[in-house]
Amino acid sequence: MSDGNGNWTRRNFLETLGAVGGATAVYEAMTAMGLIRIPEAFAADAPCPQPPNAGASVVILGAGIAGLTAAYEMSRAGWKVTLLEAQERIGGRNFTVRQSTVIHEIDDDGKRVDQTCKFDTGLYLNAGPGRIPYHHTAVLRYCRELKVALEVYEMSSSANFFQNDAAFNEKREPRRRIENDTRGYIAELLAKVVNRGALDQELSPNDKAALLSLLTQFGTLDVGRYYAYSGSQRSGYSVQPAIVTPGREEKPLAFQQLLKSQFWLHRFYQPEDYEWQRTLFQPVGGMDGIVEGFKKVIPADVIQKERQVRKIEITDKGVTVTHWKSGTEEDRQTTYADWCISTIPLPLLRGITSNFNDDYRTAVASVSFAPTCKVGWQAERRFWEDDDEIYGGISYINHNITQMWYPSNDYFTQKGTLTGAYNYEKRALVMGNMTPDERLALAYEGALRMHPQFRKDVDIKKGITIAWQNVPYQRGGWADWQPEQDEAYRRLLNPDRRFFVAGDQMSYLPGWQEGAIRSACYVMNRISRPAALREEIRTIDRAPDSQRRTRGWGEDVEDDE
Repeated sequence: MSDGNGNWTRRNFLETLGAVGGATAVYEAMTAMGLIRIPEAFAADAPCPQPPNAGASVVILGAGIAGLTAAYEMSRAGWKVTLLEAQERIGGRNFTVRQSTVIHEIDDDGKRVDQTCKFDTGLYLNAGPGRIPYHHTAVLRYCRELKVALEVYEMSSSANFFQNDAAFNEKREPRRRIENDTRGYIAELLAKVVNRGALDQELSPNDKAALLSLLTQFGTLDVGRYYAYSGSQRSGYSVQPAIVTPGREEKPLAFQQLLKSQFWLHRFYQPEDYEWQRTLFQPVGGMDGIVEGFKKVIPADVIQKERQVRKIEITDKGVTVTHWKSGTEEDRQTTYADWCISTIPLPLLRGITSNFNDDYRTAVASVSFAPTCKVGWQAERRFWEDDDEIYGGISYINHNITQMWYPSNDYFTQKGTLTGAYNYEKRALVMGNMTPDERLALAYEGALRMHPQFRKDVDIKKGITIAWQNVPYQRGGWADWQPEQDEAYRRLLNPDRRFFVAGDQMSYLPGWQEGAIRSACYVMNRISRPAALREEIRTIDRAPDSQRRTRGWGEDVEDDE
């Protein structure tokens, strides 16, 4: 195809290429032509350069996503790699629970508490990360490279619920009513302000007319009733339109009830925040598909499981790591390498015997991890689809469970799994201090407020729960960076001689796999630089905003309970 004059245009070329080779061919061509920006760490085929000399070695501590990324890239670049993992499984917080999966926790008395998943075959719960935003290009690249099949994850549906005992007569209300009625009332109030001349000094006559036009569409206002909001089909129907009936729109919720509910303080607008904006993805069959993808391409002799790190000795020439079989002092071994990359959670790293420099030790000790809990349910019937017309998304509630996730897969089948709780801060501490059975009982009570069908369709005995702050070798969901920790973050971006810290804990995306991968790539490139550049001080404005990145914008009312 040409532009009609026999000349090929860039657009003509891409359209023809797409017709022949599909979207992938177009993507690669646009990348080569500089039309799509590729993150710097992924501009080359391999983000890890060749080792400086034959036999150059690295020991990686922790086989989470960051550790697996470093092991994969450095192995194929020619490094001699040893990856030590304390647990009997790899993946870290990338943890998918299925039938017979055992969750290990440690209670306040130091006693091990185990749960065994009783889901039916084929059902699963992503106990850690559960979604991949479209702009997390590092994760998406590895999914493509490792041949991890993806499907769309639905973050928000207009049919999802919000429930607060303090409003709406304790009834659950669908998101569409709360969202659109609120917009309507706000638009009406602002239209009244404009019509009363209160903004005459700020707006020209043309601006006022444009704003009123905008508010009419934004809030579905009735111009004939002086820009009043009286409801709209955006909020749904109490009686659906049919052949002989036009349908009956839902009456607007009372504005005072909307304000009384304080829905905005309960994560209601989380789907609007950048990290959760559409489109999101999930691996088909469970998030651990990414782990399995790495497992297939990392040499079998690289990963050593159930190796608990007990001592780290650093010199200007290398690092010696002492480790033994997890939970014992048996089979003591030492591993020496030219470099060490640690993805061990910082609160656990500070408890390991080491010869860190004083400033490095202080920085390590300053970081804590945030508590977070999840609950998983198996439903014998997908009542949220059959009864409530919910297909994916999240319902929010003023209750300890905080939110309920509906599956974005296997629609219209008989059974399914629900994430029956995902919480943080005080609510997570409360649940974490309970026994698993007590957690399930609390989560079941919260679920009944939104779905009475739980009584019939969900067997509490098949529930499963995890409190990440109680999980050995994890002890939390993500690094809980605080505003006053700028200097600690800056220090830990740089090594202590031949020792680097990596993982999502050392990124502006704490709690996300994207942060883990990008941190690993950052460290690999730092290791490859000339000696004169290794100790450079990276200037940063601030430490990561952990709350914003893991929970979204704003404050939660539950933190004040």
